[in-house]
Amino acid sequence: MADIKHSDPVLQLVAERTTLTDELAADIMAEMESTGKPVRQILVDMGLLTEDELLELFAEYLGIEVINLPATDVPPDVVHSVPASVARMYNVVPVEVGPNSVKLATSSLISPEVMDELMFVLTRDVSFVMARDDDCQTFINQFYGDDSAAVTDMLSALESEIEDSDTILLGDEEDEHGIEEAAGSTPVIRFVNLVLYQAVNDRASDIHFEPFEKEFKIRYRVDGALYEMRPPAKRLAMPIISRVKVMSNLNIAERRLPQDGRIQLTIAGRQIDLRVSTLPTQFGESVVLRVLDRSVVSLELENLGLPTDVYDMILTDIERPNGIIVVTGPTGSGKTTTLYSALRRINRIETKLLTAEEPVEYDIDGIIQVPISEVSGNTFHNVLRAFLRQDPDVMMIGEIRDLDTAQISVQAALTGHLVFSTLHTNDAAGAITRLIDMDVEPYLISSTMTAVLGQRLVRTICEQCKTAYEPDDEVLGLLDLTRDDVAGRSFYYGTGCQHCNDTGYHGRKGIYEYLRVTDTVRQLIDERKPTLLIREEAIREGMRPLREDGIRSVLDGYTTAEEILKYT
Repeated sequence: MADIKHSDPVLQLVAERTTLTDELAADIMAEMESTGKPVRQILVDMGLLTEDELLELFAEYLGIEVINLPATDVPPDVVHSVPASVARMYNVVPVEVGPNSVKLATSSLISPEVMDELMFVLTRDVSFVMARDDDCQTFINQFYGDDSAAVTDMLSALESEIEDSDTILLGDEEDEHGIEEAAGSTPVIRFVNLVLYQAVNDRASDIHFEPFEKEFKIRYRVDGALYEMRPPAKRLAMPIISRVKVMSNLNIAERRLPQDGRIQLTIAGRQIDLRVSTLPTQFGESVVLRVLDRSVVSLELENLGLPTDVYDMILTDIERPNGIIVVTGPTGSGKTTTLYSALRRINRIETKLLTAEEPVEYDIDGIIQVPISEVSGNTFHNVLRAFLRQDPDVMMIGEIRDLDTAQISVQAALTGHLVFSTLHTNDAAGAITRLIDMDVEPYLISSTMTAVLGQRLVRTICEQCKTAYEPDDEVLGLLDLTRDDVAGRSFYYGTGCQHCNDTGYHGRKGIYEYLRVTDTVRQLIDERKPTLLIREEAIREGMRPLREDGIRSVLDGYTTAEEILKYT
């Protein structure tokens, strides 16, 4: 079971205690990577174990019993012994309480680290019993209220608890011991956990902690738009930010230089990776956490929402033995997800894949991933030079950012390697002229470039409050459509409801344009023709521009005309 040794603890336990074969274990790990589903759900879906058999397995391993939670009488004082934020964050339910102890029901395989953290946060000894996952969720929602309603109340309670706490020494920024003690105090830990829980629950992609002169803001980015939480008191900025730095193993004494770190957490039973970046500002450190939730991102090409013709062309092009495939678009347009999905598709025993990224976003088995770090001298230039000596078949370069990385990409493609990379340009044709602007010789681009995929992410209309309307002539004019083009079809928008936080949108989808470098396009590149001419030729040869793909999404009822006009 070599592959399983460092994998998911649930899978490791099942492999040790049952007759799980290596082949099945590998299939489960592959399914987990591609869908982001938890291992236990995959085991149940595949019919290998029932939910009850899994609980018995966990209980036997931990030396505890399984209880029937709905048949258990839990008095109100026991419920109140565990704050709602803790119950939700760790997915636990109090069933018994003593003077200095509490017994918690859980459906998860509790690790020693989580056990220690719970003992610290609850300031009492903790023991466990196992219960079904559905029962735990029902109990938490029943006794701790609805998510959205409860969070504001919890924040208020925690803030007053923080305000009343004697351990929080906020006066002197130079008092390192005081700051560390404040960051490690129970109310601050609970507060940060709750902020992370709410962000993950609201499907946030980023969490921003921002200190200003007179206030301390916490904002989430959901579906590309920023939303502000009710801000905590300004004087809590230092302990809260220090707590995040402690969690990501950063130096809390260093507040004058930017730092990067990573946090791995289980939030309400889901494995979450957080990429942490700190930036010193005039009024303290600004911290941004990028949320990498594997259960939300599916690294499969067929799940990206590519138009059928584009999907078919990409499948052909990523199987080529050499060439350069570039994905282009602004920051946050899903370029990395697209590249990972392509790499996963060609990740086979007979293919050697290497990636150079800043930083590595998702760990994928079978791919050698190298994090770029200018500080340690692991620059793109040095790593890519070393790559060529590592006998790769496929290389992914996080971003072609200068002549150096462009030349190495070209050299790799010319010597029989397939190269994937990204560029920040407005459209697919712009990627070619950007490389020429970097002083790459046009004949080298035309002889190595296979294709450019341009993409954007647009918000999708919330299915719960989706409403049809008849577009007026002004909207049709902006989209270059006539009444005949629409052919009596309705447009849609979201009126706003609780499901989508009154935004009218829930989730995002990609819109794409795929420029294949044909012989005619090669000729235009060699002649250094401008972006516009290359674009027009690509459209003549069948490329559907971003705007046109966006209009298809509007007519199919996925998104609004406003979103398409905003992003294309």
